[in-house]
Amino acid sequence: MLEVSITTYLVIYGISLALFFLYALINLYHLFRFGFLSFTSFLATFLFLGATVLLLFITYKLGLPIDWTQTFTI
Repeated sequence: MLEVSITTYLVIYGISLALFFLYALINLYHLFRFGFLSFTSFLATFLFLGATVLLLFITYKLGLPIDWTQTFTI
């Protein structure tokens, strides 16, 4: 049998999160560099960043009580 640590999933989540932030920064750069600086673009940016922060907070709260040193058998 193979034992897998739960930390493996945390690392995969962290890599996915890093790629998301890289993609988000590129999109925000293009919005401000080539987009129109209007109320609509600022509102969209604010809603996007607000939703991102909210999801990160929820993820933090859900992941806090987990013992990341446990393993499970496949």
